[in-house]
Amino acid sequence: MRDDPEIEWHREQITKNRELLADLQSGNTAGADVFPETRAEIDRLTAQIEQSELIVAAYEKEHPRE
Repeated sequence: MRDDPEIEWHREQITKNRELLADLQSGNTAGADVFPETRAEIDRLTAQIEQSELIVAAYEKEHPRE
């Protein structure tokens, strides 16, 4: 059985956003303060990941895999 296309999209977004988040966080290896714009982008990506994870988790709870 194939998953709902919306759920697949959320899974792809989780992967993509985690990669972007890792890139942003690894760019701060000098230990300096993060630019406000970068901090805002990190916060935005974190919120999007959390939202997509909740949507996927709810779907998986309603449609358990055998």
